[in-house]
Amino acid sequence: MSDTVLLTSLSPARRRVAFYMLLLGALMPPLNVFIVTIALPSIRASLQANASETGLIVSGYAAAFAVCLITGGRLGDLFGRRLIYLVGMVGFTLMSLLCGLAPSAELLVIGRIFQGICAALMAPAVLAAMRTLFGPSEISWALNIYGTGIGLAVAGGQFFGGILVAADLWGLGWRSTFLINVPLGIAALIATPLLVPESGGRDKPHLDIGGVVLLTAALGSFVLAVSVGRDQHWAPWVLATLTASPLLLIAFFLFERALLARGGMPILDASLLKVGSFRRGLLVALLFFFTSPFYLFFSLYLQAGLGESALAAGFAVLPYGVANFIAPMLATRTPASWRRYFFGIGMAVEILGYGGVGLCGAMQTGGLLLFVALFIGGFGQGIAMPEMIRGILGEVPHEHTGLAAGIMNSTLQIGSAVSIAAIGSLFFAVLGDDRGSADYGHAFAIAMASVVVALTVSMLLGFRKSVLASAKA
Repeated sequence: MSDTVLLTSLSPARRRVAFYMLLLGALMPPLNVFIVTIALPSIRASLQANASETGLIVSGYAAAFAVCLITGGRLGDLFGRRLIYLVGMVGFTLMSLLCGLAPSAELLVIGRIFQGICAALMAPAVLAAMRTLFGPSEISWALNIYGTGIGLAVAGGQFFGGILVAADLWGLGWRSTFLINVPLGIAALIATPLLVPESGGRDKPHLDIGGVVLLTAALGSFVLAVSVGRDQHWAPWVLATLTASPLLLIAFFLFERALLARGGMPILDASLLKVGSFRRGLLVALLFFFTSPFYLFFSLYLQAGLGESALAAGFAVLPYGVANFIAPMLATRTPASWRRYFFGIGMAVEILGYGGVGLCGAMQTGGLLLFVALFIGGFGQGIAMPEMIRGILGEVPHEHTGLAAGIMNSTLQIGSAVSIAAIGSLFFAVLGDDRGSADYGHAFAIAMASVVVALTVSMLLGFRKSVLASAKA
């Protein structure tokens, strides 16, 4: 069915129902980051996972999701978005079942990696299908709903995870954070063929398998090496794996350039890197998602360090999520002329919040001070992120915006995976073999200091770009 036929033959209600079904596939991947992080202390205790396995449960998922996102979108263009969405949902549901029943940490890590790959197949469908389901006047509504949904995933993911672990339904404990996906997945698999029309399947882009393999190897070797390095006492094979990562990354760039010269369709189109704001913006985005370790180690600090329950930890992070949710809505009510300053202001506020959270960890202080610091951090990120996205994509030629958005999203997820692995290694190195509340507080404060450094560099790079853009205007 052509895009034009979809717009003219389906009623507005039918198109919105299809959109909501596809939106479910876009929300399940981030939810499965935030829900699982709150369950990590319980997972670690139950499966006797070591530090590297604990980190890989999150970073392995994020890395697999990151490197497969663009390929997932292109598979939808090639074979049909509904078909690839359904394939991804089948795999995601089965891997969720595997993770929920995993008898060991090793099997759980493997399940999470494949869960991330499947998530990358279903997540791109909603944005890719948006232009086929809605006309220009409805696109803004759809984007607002999409943004609100992602905000809810951030705001409610850890809270919902805390409820699931605390409820201990049928004695499942942490396993319910994975098994909850199974009935959702089955319902989606039944409803999607009935409610979602097929789109895509007409363009015939060639898949950049070589690029995917090289980028996966480069990112995977880095994540694996820094995750297991401490536990393996930085054995020669770990150092060799770490050394291979930049070499594989160089090979990836050379391969992409050669593929483009042959008329192929690389994951990373070199012509996009000629757009200065996009090129610099990718580095800004990479560092922007160095906030990801916060979710993991705040949960560990509260539960393993302070002895709080999973439910209490879920409640504790709620101010951050709520602020992150409401900040973009408030920002849209301001004059348009103000918005070019929002990235710098938002990042400064976010840095202040994260610094305050780290200080609370160092002093083992909770209550109102921690509440305020969390709210400030979430509010700053909520202001800065929309402006960052606008700045990255603003000067990209219209015909390349879809590919550019995919590269940007992959870069954000790569930043998440790299930061969890690197800062996670630092956290457990500082923590050492001690397990007192003060030790956890100190390790958490050092981790937050690393996040603040990364955000500061991101702010300076992004602010320079914004100033230059304003000067040209």
